[in-house]
Amino acid sequence: MYGMLPWQGGELYEDPQGRFTMEVEPSWEEVETDGPYAQFKVPDPPMQMYLVVLKANTIDDAFSQAVNTTGIDPQALGGEIVTIGDWQASGKEDAAGFNYGLAAQIVGDNAYVMIVKGDKPGVGVENAAVMRALGSFDIAGAQANAIESYADLEALVRQRVDSLAGSVSVAVVHKDKIVYTYAYGIANPVKGIPADTQTIYMFGSMTKPFTASALMQLVEQGKVDLDAWPGEYIPEFPKSWNVTVRQLLTHSACMPDSERLTRGLIAKPGESFATLEEIFTAYVKDYPDLACEPGKSSQYSNPHFLALARIIEEVSGEPYDTFVVDYLLTPLGMESSRFLLVEANGRYAKIQYPTAKTEELIADASEYNGSDQEALVLQKGESFSTLDDYRILPPWGGLRGTPSDVTHFLLMHLNGGRYGDIQVLQPETVAAMQKMQTSADGSPLGMGLSWWTGKDDFGDYFYHDGGGAGFENTMRFYPDLDLGVVVTASVSGYQKDKVAESLVSAWMHEK
Repeated sequence: MYGMLPWQGGELYEDPQGRFTMEVEPSWEEVETDGPYAQFKVPDPPMQMYLVVLKANTIDDAFSQAVNTTGIDPQALGGEIVTIGDWQASGKEDAAGFNYGLAAQIVGDNAYVMIVKGDKPGVGVENAAVMRALGSFDIAGAQANAIESYADLEALVRQRVDSLAGSVSVAVVHKDKIVYTYAYGIANPVKGIPADTQTIYMFGSMTKPFTASALMQLVEQGKVDLDAWPGEYIPEFPKSWNVTVRQLLTHSACMPDSERLTRGLIAKPGESFATLEEIFTAYVKDYPDLACEPGKSSQYSNPHFLALARIIEEVSGEPYDTFVVDYLLTPLGMESSRFLLVEANGRYAKIQYPTAKTEELIADASEYNGSDQEALVLQKGESFSTLDDYRILPPWGGLRGTPSDVTHFLLMHLNGGRYGDIQVLQPETVAAMQKMQTSADGSPLGMGLSWWTGKDDFGDYFYHDGGGAGFENTMRFYPDLDLGVVVTASVSGYQKDKVAESLVSAWMHEK
């Protein structure tokens, strides 16, 4: 999930009972219903959105009641829980390939639930317009607690970790200097190893801006044209897909997403992936049609970055991961960040996954990777289980490292492509990556080239989230403040966006 997009307003929808308001896109059509919920038809990409307010004591109960109330297929339930701002969210794909997204929060006596369902297989629910709606949701009477110091921030982190499991590590960088780091929790419960500032976490989709930055190095060299058809570089790219490289970077190329790819393409220690060429060739054979009309909207989809990695390989003549390490991570001094498990085992944070959902996780992994997936679970606890290290396909989620390492990458993007004495990207390239990209009709897509755009009480920022089975992270930077923050964790559901905003608030009070 990629978080909030509050940069663009819409028309105000007011709950008839005065419990909440939300901004919706002018193109959304409100559907008349015969139940106690609101429904909207979203045109691009085609999906349905439902809003329900009910009484529930837990998020799982709220999801279950909301699905029953709206008549949504119960297969929508059971996805991994992540946080998006104040929301607890999950995504699921049913057996027919239809995607569902559920988000809920409990405030006072009410549970507020949003459900999004793609109208056809392959239509992802992580859509920029839907995320803008989530970010604009305003509950009457809701209060936020102010964070006015690093001590307040640390208390928040301790409270969230102690209520869950695992560990959280953070870093703040300002004007070429790391000004604050903090780690709390148990990085490896099996061995009893606490987290510290050198603990290594999985990046998940925070990898995507690294992939984009590597590609932009080839654009600078004149070897890749952003507005060219990707088939000019990738032999196996379908001739019928009339999209551009730029649209891959902005998730507006409409390539279908699939749990078979994200859940199926993982590797345990000692295992390897097929080549990216083999994986992409199999993907286009299985998904011959695009999920929507390219260029009209931004629909988050992991395969866009598989295609970008294939361009990097074909143009550079090197494997994707080798190129990224040699031309990006090494110049940035990101010594603890790699795609492979190359550091001492004790440095890696072990994922904490809800014990109640481990059987489903093993079943899914077994469906895609064979029947020996029980070894994924190292230790079962009453509430959370410890998972063994697993690798995600490199281009869209395979990096792992420390928060301090990630600050080097943010500094490069804050400093016009420079890190220390090394010009990793040219200033005009970094500026292009931060420029708002537009749809085919000229309207803003809500992102630059791989960077999502946001705005909060502290100013405009660029960001990317990352997550997977049992972990979630975020990184963001504020150009006007010359500030970057990184939040990584080995558990989901701890309110990463709240922690990121609290880091900025604490820095503002203590600088």
